[in-house]
Amino acid sequence: MTVRADQGTRDRSRVRARDAVLFLVVSGAYIGAAKVGLSLDVSHGVITPVWAPSGIALAALLILGVRFWPAVAVGAFVANATSDASLGVAAGITVGNTAAAVVGALLVRRLGFTPALDRVRSVLALVVGGALLSTIVSATNGVTILAIADATEDSYGTAWVLWWFGDAIGVLMVAPVLLVLYASRHMRPRPWQIAEGLAVLGAVAAVSSIVFLAGAWRYPYLIFPLLLWAALRFRQIGAASASFLVGAIGTWGAVEGNIPLSGDTATERVQLAQALFAVVVVSLLVLAATLAERESGRAALAQAAARLAEAQSIAHIGSWEWDLRHDTITWSDELYRIFGLERGSEPLSYSPYLEQVHPEDRARVDETVRQALADGQPFSVEHRVVRRDGNERVVSGRGRALFEGDEPVSMVGTAQDVTEQRHVDRLREDILSTVSHELRTPLTTVLGFALTLEERRSELEQETIDEIVADIAQAARRLERLLADLLDIERLRLGHTVVRRERIDVGDLVRRVVADYPLGARVVSISGGPVAASLDSAKMERIVDNLVVNAAKHTPPEGPIEIRVDTRGRDLLLVVEDEGPGIADEYKQEIFETFNRGPKVSSMTPGAGIGLALVSRFAAIHGGRTWVEDAQGGGASFHVLIPDCVLDVAATVD
Repeated sequence: MTVRADQGTRDRSRVRARDAVLFLVVSGAYIGAAKVGLSLDVSHGVITPVWAPSGIALAALLILGVRFWPAVAVGAFVANATSDASLGVAAGITVGNTAAAVVGALLVRRLGFTPALDRVRSVLALVVGGALLSTIVSATNGVTILAIADATEDSYGTAWVLWWFGDAIGVLMVAPVLLVLYASRHMRPRPWQIAEGLAVLGAVAAVSSIVFLAGAWRYPYLIFPLLLWAALRFRQIGAASASFLVGAIGTWGAVEGNIPLSGDTATERVQLAQALFAVVVVSLLVLAATLAERESGRAALAQAAARLAEAQSIAHIGSWEWDLRHDTITWSDELYRIFGLERGSEPLSYSPYLEQVHPEDRARVDETVRQALADGQPFSVEHRVVRRDGNERVVSGRGRALFEGDEPVSMVGTAQDVTEQRHVDRLREDILSTVSHELRTPLTTVLGFALTLEERRSELEQETIDEIVADIAQAARRLERLLADLLDIERLRLGHTVVRRERIDVGDLVRRVVADYPLGARVVSISGGPVAASLDSAKMERIVDNLVVNAAKHTPPEGPIEIRVDTRGRDLLLVVEDEGPGIADEYKQEIFETFNRGPKVSSMTPGAGIGLALVSRFAAIHGGRTWVEDAQGGGASFHVLIPDCVLDVAATVD
C-alpha cells in the first residue's frame, strides 16, 4: 500500500509540474503575441487589427481544456497592464478576453469540432463559433470598458468593429495552425515528405515575400498554385501552415505600406488585406477538409467492400448485376470463385452464364429468369453449375428485376454455393434412414425374443431358450458395434482421436479378431508370418473387425474370406478379400465416405455405411491409406497400407 501511495504522489507531482509548464507557455505566448500586435503603427491604443492572442487563447482552451482559463487571464492582464491601459482598464479587458476564449471553446465544441479540422463541419464550427460569435464578447466588453474610462478617441462603433475584426482574424489565422499541429503530433512523416513539406513552405514564404514585401504586389496569383500544392499534398497541416505564412507576410507588407490597397488609413488597409487573407484561409481549410472527408469516405467504402467480400467469402455468397440494355453482367469476386473463373478472363453476359449451368438445369433456370423479367416478381432458383475443370457445384440464386416505367433495365441478385449444405442435408437424411433401419432390426430381434421368453419361457425347451438367448446376444453385439462406430465417427470429426502406438503382433491381432466374430460356415484363411509393428492396438482391431464384417456381409454364406498380413519394407500391408459381387470402378472411392454404401444394388445388404469409413480414417490417422481392387477370383480386395510402422519382420512379439 505504501508503494502505491508513493507512486500516486509522484504521478500527481508530475501532472502538476506539467500543468505549470503549460500554464507558463500559454501565458507567455499570449503576452508575446499581444506585445507584437500593440506595438504596430496601425494599433489604436489597446485596440489593434492584428491580434494573434485571440487565436492562441482559443486553441489553448480547445487543446488543454477550459480549466486553463487562468493562463489566458494572466496573459491578458499582463499584456494590457504593461501597455497604455491602467490597472483597472487592464483588469476589465482581461475579463472580456478570457470570457471570449471560454465561450469560444464551449461554443466550438458544441457545434461539432475535431482539432484535426478534417471535416467541413469542424472548420465551420471554428469560423462561426470561434471567430465570428465568441469575439463579440471580447469586443463588446473591451470597448465598453474603454468608453467608461474615456480611454479611446474612436467612436464606439468604429472601436468595436476594429476590436472584433482583430480578434476574429487572430482566431482564423493562428488557431488553425496550432490545432492542426497538435492533432498531427503523433505523425511520423517519411524523410521525403519532410523535405517536400519544407520545400513547399519555403516556396510559399519566398513568393509571399516577393509579392508583399518586394513590390511584386501585381502578381499575387503566383501564390495560389503553392497554396493548392500545400493543401492537396498535405491536407490540413499544409493548408493551415501555408495560409498562416501568407497571412503573416501579407499583413507585414500591409503594415509597411507595400500593398497599394484602397483605404483612408493604414489601419483600414491592413483590415482589408487581412480580410482577403481570411477568405484564403477559410477556403483552403474547407478544401483540405473536403479532401480529407473524401479520403475518409473512400477508405470507409473500401473497408466496407473488403468486409463484404470477406463475408461473401465466408458465407460463399456472391452478388451480381445484369445490365439488360447492354447484356453485361458484373460479378463479385466470390461469384468468380464459385463458378471457378478468373476475374477478367472473359466478358460476362447472359449466354456465357447459361453455359456454366448444368445441361439438365439450364432450361429451368432460363425459364425462371425470363418469368421474373415478365412479371417483375423476385425469383429463387437452385441449380448445378459445371466448372471448367468438370467439378459440379450446387448454387442457390435469388434476384429481382429493376424497372424504368414498364421496361426492365437491369436485374440484381445473389448466388450462394450450397454444395456443402446439400451434402450435409443428404448426409443427415442418410444418417436418419440408415441408423433408424440398422437400429430397428436388432431392436426388433431383441424385443421379439425377450417377449417370447417372458410369455412362453415355461413352454420352451432348454435348447430353444439357448438359441433365443444366442440370437439376443448377437443382436445386442450388432447394436453395440453400430453405436461404437457412430461414436468413433463423431470423435474423428471433432479431432478427439489420439493414436497411442505400442508394439503388437499384427498376425495375432488378426486371429483374435476373427476368432471373436461369428462367421458360421464361412472359411477364413489368414496368411503371412508374424509381423511386429508399432500401432494403436484398439484402432487396428477396429480396422480388421470392420473389414471382416464387411466381407462377411457381401460373401455367400459358405464363401471363403482371405486375409493377408504382409510387409513392404517398413510398411504394413493388410489385405482382406471376399468372393462377393465386387465393387464397380465408379464406387471404389465413394464407399470409404461416411454413410455411403456404394451401388444401389447392394442396398438390401444390412449395414450403416460407417465401417469402411472408419477403416479409411483409422488408417489415415496412422499416416496410411485404404483402397479397394478387384479380387482375382471375383469379389473385392480391400487394402490397408500403414507406412513406417514395422519393427521386426518374421519374428513374433514377446
